[in-house]
Amino acid sequence: MLIVILLAGGLAFTQSADVITDLLESDKVSFGQVSYLAAVQMNLLDENDSYENAVKVLVDNDIIPDGEEADTPIPLVDIAYIYSKLWDVKGGLMYRLTKGSPRYAFRQFQSDGIISSDADPAWLVSGAKALSIFTSCVNKYSGFDMRSVSMEVE
Repeated sequence: MLIVILLAGGLAFTQSADVITDLLESDKVSFGQVSYLAAVQMNLLDENDSYENAVKVLVDNDIIPDGEEADTPIPLVDIAYIYSKLWDVKGGLMYRLTKGSPRYAFRQFQSDGIISSDADPAWLVSGAKALSIFTSCVNKYSGFDMRSVSMEVE
């Protein structure tokens, strides 16, 4: 599983190995780490920039509210909300009516199998889990298909 996460992470975007290592070693992923993934994915931030700047960029782009600290653990509902802003998530009726509110982004991710159906929105998850969710989103919403990647050495 770890190899799949790292491979998909390396193929889908160009974050430095230090950031991926930091994520994988985090017991509780932070607003800064998730903001970094989102801001780099949206081409709003250079991959060598800081978590603090990533949070600022998402605040400036009205994705997260002002006042979030980069080192604060982020609940699963907010992870789903931030990630839902990265791709065209069609969503169900309530998702569309609320313009992808955090609650309905979380529920849509459950419906789409990105987040388990028994997950609690308030859960604090590890960096590895947040990266796994990110990778699942890439596979589900970006059109990137991990099965199309050749694993043979040429």
